[in-house]
Amino acid sequence: QDFAASGWWGSPGAPKPSQGRSPGRCIAMPSLKAKKADESDRRKPRPASAVAPGAAGHDDPAMTGEFCGSSGTSSANQPAPASKFDRLDYSRFKDIGVDSKAERAQTGDITWDELSKEEKAHVWSVEDQMETILEQKRQEEDDWKRQLKDRPADLSWVQGRHFASYEAFCVGRVESTLKKSGNEAFKRGDFDQAQQDWDAGVKMLLALGNLPPDALALISVLRNNLAQVCVKRGEWNKVKELTDKILDRDYNNEKALYRRAQAFFAFSIWDRCEQDLESLLRLHPGNKDAALMLQRVQDKLGRDRRRLAGKAVDDIAAGVEELSMDGTVRKLRIEEYGEGDPDERPQWIKQEWLSSGREKVVVTCQMIIWSHGGEELYNSKEYRPRPDTKQARDELKEYMDMVNFLDQEANKAPRLVGDFYQKVKKRPVRWYLGDPGMYKGFDMAARSMKRGERALFEIDQPALSPSVDAFYDKMGFHSGIAGLPQLVYHIEEERLAILEDEMPEDELDLDNKTQRGVRAELQMLGYIVFRDVSANGDGDKLHAVLHPGLPDAPVIRRGDLLRGSFFINRPFDGSLLVQNQYVEWRLGEDEGKYEKLGDNKEPLRPDGGAFVPRCVGRA
Repeated sequence: QDFAASGWWGSPGAPKPSQGRSPGRCIAMPSLKAKKADESDRRKPRPASAVAPGAAGHDDPAMTGEFCGSSGTSSANQPAPASKFDRLDYSRFKDIGVDSKAERAQTGDITWDELSKEEKAHVWSVEDQMETILEQKRQEEDDWKRQLKDRPADLSWVQGRHFASYEAFCVGRVESTLKKSGNEAFKRGDFDQAQQDWDAGVKMLLALGNLPPDALALISVLRNNLAQVCVKRGEWNKVKELTDKILDRDYNNEKALYRRAQAFFAFSIWDRCEQDLESLLRLHPGNKDAALMLQRVQDKLGRDRRRLAGKAVDDIAAGVEELSMDGTVRKLRIEEYGEGDPDERPQWIKQEWLSSGREKVVVTCQMIIWSHGGEELYNSKEYRPRPDTKQARDELKEYMDMVNFLDQEANKAPRLVGDFYQKVKKRPVRWYLGDPGMYKGFDMAARSMKRGERALFEIDQPALSPSVDAFYDKMGFHSGIAGLPQLVYHIEEERLAILEDEMPEDELDLDNKTQRGVRAELQMLGYIVFRDVSANGDGDKLHAVLHPGLPDAPVIRRGDLLRGSFFINRPFDGSLLVQNQYVEWRLGEDEGKYEKLGDNKEPLRPDGGAFVPRCVGRA
């Protein structure tokens, strides 16, 4: 109705109020540009008399777009509207986003004026220290430059010599500088400097790539010198490693043979020591030190031969010792002697540990098992997961062909199949002696060993799976679930993969390829005596205190709130089944309760806490 009375100002031909029309009420629609200008003006402070015309008691026309007007009427005498009350309280946002002095000090945003007197003194002290260090470094650099200027490089070894190639120049340089300085350091007893010089010479020569004969000969000399340093320090593993590299290229090297024999003597590997010394004396019969060591080794082996009634120690068919009455377990040889006298029998085993007493001994061993054909069936140190599909095997074969081609182009030795598989670390094998769930052959082998000993055994099939089948059948599950290696149906994996791709499975004749016996290397790492807390003394529950805990702490009882950590492994191969670093639960009440899996697939209780198996509560 207001529009009908007064018309629309913005429409074409519409009359304006000054043209004699009766006054009316209109709605103004200002442009966006005018609106923004009005808003900016409104934000500026202004006196009360500067209020825009409009009826008193109404809001700002620029804000509402509404005004009242009549012809011939002025609003200059209208009273100023009261300031509008802001209903929003912004005080709670004060100081938000403002960091404290400590926070700004950590990020480096603090100013010098904000620091206290002590803090300024500390800054000055640190600056003085830095300036002192920098001045010392500058002085050292000036001294070094002065020495270079006063003492030119020693090039006397080049004078009068002609080098036909860069390789020959490098050989001459190493021989005349690094080898010579290493010899001088060794004579004055500075083994660290000698090792550093000789090792630098070896690396410089190896960087040449295709080595000429004189470079190979010099590398052998330097490695022999490094082996002598390791002999002085008693680092026998490094001695064997260095001499092995020398003898791979030059098996008749006198010094390398003698020093490797020294390493075998230190390891008590008498048969290998005897072999190296005999080879050395055949080539160099005048070596008195080698002859004296050989006599000592043969005296040692003579006692073993008398104990074996004339059988040769290195005769694997005869073996060192028969461990079972039926001949299914044989100790072939000792690779590394353990603690104590090598001639004495193991004295650490107590008879009550092997009976139904209240104590059991748990042994820990590293174990590598091979077939008679040399295929590695099990390794407790590491394993290489092989591809299990034809596509994966084809991709691996393609990759192997490419790498072998590149190796041939670079004149490198061909790689073995196992080099293309990623190695995965594992845990040693653990069981208690007399455990009915462990293969009888390995249990008997461990009883014949000493702590630290590494020996080779031959175990026939009756002492493997058949010795535990009845035990696991009674329990209702397979021995593989407990972590025992499965050693029955194994042939060479790569060969079997090829056969599966070329002929049907019913034509493979797997029965004739069944593994009937194994050869195993065991290393005794140690043992722990456990208390048998089972009702029948059959080893069902074993307990050992690894740390006695606090002497004044109360005894844990049912219903107590516990906080602790636990992990559960498979009994033999040590594969981790459950691990919790920090768990809180009520003893005797929360064990065995399971509701769902968490975000990381971890089992959870109904209250959201970590799942605690019943066996942990009983323990």
